[in-house]
Amino acid sequence: LVMVICKVGKAFLGEGGFGVVAKCRNTITNKFVAIKVNKNAPEIYHQARQEIEILKQLRCLDPETCNIVQWNGYFFLKMNICLNFELLDLSLYHYMEGTPEKTLPITEVKDVLYQLSIALSHLSSIGIVHADLKPDNVMVVDRHQKPLRVKLIDFGLASRVSDCQPGMCVQTTWYRAPEVCLYSEFNEAIDMWSLGLTAAELAVGYPLYPGNMDYDVLSFIIATQGQLPDHVLDQGHATYFWLSSLDDLEELMEVNRGHNSDHGLLVDLIKKMMHLDQDQRIKPQEVLQHPFLTGSLPQNSSADLCNDMTNTEEKTLNKSMTQICFMSAPRQGQFINIAHFSKKEIQSPSYKTSKVYHHDEGKRESTLWTLQNLFY
Repeated sequence: LVMVICKVGKAFLGEGGFGVVAKCRNTITNKFVAIKVNKNAPEIYHQARQEIEILKQLRCLDPETCNIVQWNGYFFLKMNICLNFELLDLSLYHYMEGTPEKTLPITEVKDVLYQLSIALSHLSSIGIVHADLKPDNVMVVDRHQKPLRVKLIDFGLASRVSDCQPGMCVQTTWYRAPEVCLYSEFNEAIDMWSLGLTAAELAVGYPLYPGNMDYDVLSFIIATQGQLPDHVLDQGHATYFWLSSLDDLEELMEVNRGHNSDHGLLVDLIKKMMHLDQDQRIKPQEVLQHPFLTGSLPQNSSADLCNDMTNTEEKTLNKSMTQICFMSAPRQGQFINIAHFSKKEIQSPSYKTSKVYHHDEGKRESTLWTLQNLFY
């Protein structure tokens, strides 16, 4: 079977990490088809071979009654595996984007859910997990046809239920089931979770849980559906922490660090720093006077000296001498003592011998470089 691409400039239907999908013409039947051209890369080649094995198993299902895209086989274009599918109209995502409200009427939502439930039912009957159900992977057969007909496509991440392992890379993050996020054992039920999120998106016009990472998705889930049951969390191999309030930070620190009387003061300070009302949020000078700092800083600490310097800056500042105070970088615990430099000293070749102390020997020279640049 020879395939030729027509109107190359307008023939590409989509692309992804796997490669591209092109509109082509079967030179024997003279019908247009959709060709998925996979990239010539080892990992893509392996995934394409797995998809072919799944598609072979789907041949026992009727594409029309099961609402699954029809597969017509595969061929090689040089070193690229090409999968031959029936040509459908447009994705459910783009169909929805084309509506004025970016949503579907309830009647069409019913049609879509009914047909996709039939598709999932047939996949489950032969032990297949689609593992990537989302509006982009549902195709509208013909946008002008009523009632709306859809088909499930893209079996690139599909696998047999018996082959599913915790930690497998399945599902797009926004549509990922909690058991997948937690690295638990999973089955075809993850497809139903994705269908639920797709239903919500069709109804309201935007994704329900648009997280970039598993932690984000789980946070959305807990915020809207409540805390995950203990037995669900216990089955997971991934560990995450969720706080019911900032006060829980103290308990978490006790677990990780052991008891320390400063923990409560630190939590109190954090709460003041993160006040939801910006007008009520603690000010820098108030931080310096907070018991968490004043109870542990030595007398005449650098914080006190910086504070004193700020209050008397106009009296002490002159053209020949500049008082410079370096405070510690909180995340690295670095500290530099107060030092006085004149502009001449900084510019002189011997400035590197000036008495500036840094506990990290590797950063002393870069600190002096910073001093020099402050004068320009």
